[in-house]
Amino acid sequence: MKIAKLMTMAVAALLITMIATAGFATEASKEIYSVKTMESSVKKIEGTEITVEGTIVGACKSGCKMWIADGKYEEGQAFTLVRAKDDAFKFDTKKNGQKVKMTGFVVAKYRDYCGDDADEGKEEPKDGELAGSCAAPVNVESATKGDLEAMTFFATTVKYLD
Repeated sequence: MKIAKLMTMAVAALLITMIATAGFATEASKEIYSVKTMESSVKKIEGTEITVEGTIVGACKSGCKMWIADGKYEEGQAFTLVRAKDDAFKFDTKKNGQKVKMTGFVVAKYRDYCGDDADEGKEEPKDGELAGSCAAPVNVESATKGDLEAMTFFATTVKYLD
């Protein structure tokens, strides 16, 4: 009886160890994106959970958002706005210049070249008329085929690295 109980406990411990090890192996094998690789892959990874690592280059005083880049930001380099998903937490506002690793998802905003005439104060095209290369009214599909304008990363976890 004792041997059967001992064997059951040993098998249970072995199963728990195997499950835990598999979970850690999956976590370890996840790709960690830099801001630049996130930018170049954004159409493929948009809306899927990823891990990104970067350097905090700015934060609002209330901790509601921050910006990250790859190392010290220089004009023209890739960066992204970071917000806590569903405003679930605040960012540490005293970590400027520190590396950070986050899990979450990225959402991209694309340039809408079809809306240029309206921005310049020109009359809106009538239904069916062309505005530049787009048929009016502009639909979402054509507006998201342009160049990347900005990225927002919605963080679900944040780890400040030393």
